[in-house]
Amino acid sequence: MLSKQEESRYQRQLILPDFGESAQLKLKNSTVFVAGAGGLGGPVCFYLAAAGIGKLIICDRDTVDLSNLNRQILHGTAEIDVPKADSANKTLSNLNTEIVIETHNTSINDDNIEQLASMADIIVDCLDNIATRNVLNRFSIKNKIPVMHAGIDGWNAQLTLLNPPLTACMSCLFDEAIDTDEPKPVLGAVAGAVGTLQALETIKYLTAKSSVENTLLFFDALGLEYHKLPIEKNENCSACSHL
Repeated sequence: MLSKQEESRYQRQLILPDFGESAQLKLKNSTVFVAGAGGLGGPVCFYLAAAGIGKLIICDRDTVDLSNLNRQILHGTAEIDVPKADSANKTLSNLNTEIVIETHNTSINDDNIEQLASMADIIVDCLDNIATRNVLNRFSIKNKIPVMHAGIDGWNAQLTLLNPPLTACMSCLFDEAIDTDEPKPVLGAVAGAVGTLQALETIKYLTAKSSVENTLLFFDALGLEYHKLPIEKNENCSACSHL
C-alpha cells in the first residue's frame, strides 16, 4: 500500500491514464542500479528518485571536478573534490525521503558487480567508457537483468534497452568500439535530455513496456531530430551467441 504521504507526493502521476496506484506500487517495489553519477546519471537519478523508485543503488568512482559542472547536475561548486557517490546521496536524500538510496564510491568490475547489482530489476548505463560497459554486459547476460543504455557524442546521442536473450546485447552493437583518453565534447542540456529519456524508459519498463526494446533511438540535438532504427541480435556475437 501507499502511505498518505506517498499518495500526496505522487498524486500527479497517480492520476495519469494507465498508471495509477498499481504502477506506483511497482516502482515502490523496484530496485534500480545506476552505473555512473555524471552527466547522464544526474537526470536519471533525479527523475527516478522523484518518481518513487523504492531503492536506488548508485555507483561512481570519481570525485567532483569543476569541469563536470556544465552538465553534472547532481553536484555543485561546494561539492568539488567530494566523491560523486556521496554528493549524489546528499542531493537525492533531500529530494525524496520516501525511498532508499545506497551509494558506492568504487569502480565497477567483474569482481564486485554481483555484490553491487544482483538485487536490481534493471541497470541504467550512465557510463562513459567501453570497458566498464562490457562488465555490465557480461553481468546482464549471466543474470538476465536488462540494461537501459545511453551514450553521448557531441550533439548526438543514442538510447536502447538491452535485454538478452530477448534483445541484442551491448557487444552485438558495439563490439568494435574502443576507449580513448580524449575528453568527449558535451553540452549539459544534451546530457539532460538523454538522461531524462533514460529515466522515462526505465519507468516504462518497470511499469509497462519500454519503447526502445529492439530499437536504437538516435537523437540529433543540433537538428532536434529523432530517428529509430530496428536492431537485431548478432548470431556470431562473442558475448551472447551461446544463448
